[in-house]
Amino acid sequence: MKHLKTWAIAIASLAVAVVVFAQAAGEVRQKYVDGILQYQTPSGTVIYSINPSTGAIIRTGVTRQVASRAKVGSAAGWVVGAATNLPYSATMAASQSAGTLVIPLDGLKIGDTITGFRIVAQVESAGGAVTIDAALRAVTNVAAEPGDAAIGSGITQVSVTADTAVSAAKTGLTEVVTSGKSYYLLVTATTAGSTDIILQHPEVTVTES
Repeated sequence: MKHLKTWAIAIASLAVAVVVFAQAAGEVRQKYVDGILQYQTPSGTVIYSINPSTGAIIRTGVTRQVASRAKVGSAAGWVVGAATNLPYSATMAASQSAGTLVIPLDGLKIGDTITGFRIVAQVESAGGAVTIDAALRAVTNVAAEPGDAAIGSGITQVSVTADTAVSAAKTGLTEVVTSGKSYYLLVTATTAGSTDIILQHPEVTVTES
């Protein structure tokens, strides 16, 4: 734990040093907004912020690829862990109806704010119809039984009849990660005959604090 704290201090010190150098070069300016110290580019883009009362460094728009294991949901259709040399999250063959896939979002820090997510996939259509829906959900630990609920609305449904490189995103979320909650993406898809889906990976965008 001591080594982790040392590394965290070193990284924070390096980030401050980079900003100080940029300030000296006239490339960064400081501005207080609602009590938060922001470091901005000359055009006003926030590089990162510091909360003076806690010392926390706040970074917006941090996007991470999600490499955690996926599992087939309650409705069959997706295949996970197939015997190939490719690192796909899951695949779906032709003629599947409303198959569900559960992808846990590991690596979130308590206090982070989830602001959006993206589904990166490839659709082989051959002229047939394919639909993909995805939603962020959370399981909350309570005494009676963990509760499961959607966080905001999902992506705008992907509905295509041609080969497509899918990069469907949801933005505008404001979900603060708290202790006792487990977050995941629920992906639902349908394929017509002679079509298939390769779900390469999802991405999640957060504000770190």
